Amino acid sequence: MIHTMPRRIWVLCLAALLFHSPAHAQDAGPVRITPEMVSDALVGQGYAVESVTRTLLGRARIVASSGQVWREVVIDVSTGQILRDYAVEFPPNDIPQRTTDAMPRGGVLLDGGVLPDIGK
Repeated sequence: MIHTMPRRIWVLCLAALLFHSPAHAQDAGPVRITPEMVSDALVGQGYAVESVTRTLLGRARIVASSGQVWREVVIDVSTGQILRDYAVEFPPNDIPQRTTDAMPRGGVLLDGGVLPDIGK
């Protein structure tokens, strides 16, 4: 059957098959993470969101706390990329007041391997 079909049509059909990709793969781009998504994820992990602010560079900074642990997540809002996910644990007798909208200083840096992933 291939020999009876004109060569040009056969080549075009073959090219179409090789370069064809499913439509759903083209429509599904990377998920852009938003400050709301991060806040919801942190609340789902048991944190209380203390503040959502903008940095001088226009990034979103989310500060949350859960008991002795305070966590700061910084997102590039134009790309949705998480630039920083930082957590510190404070001693029970030195837990910062919740009235601040900034990440408190001090505490012990927690290893990223023990933190739940908020990007998923």
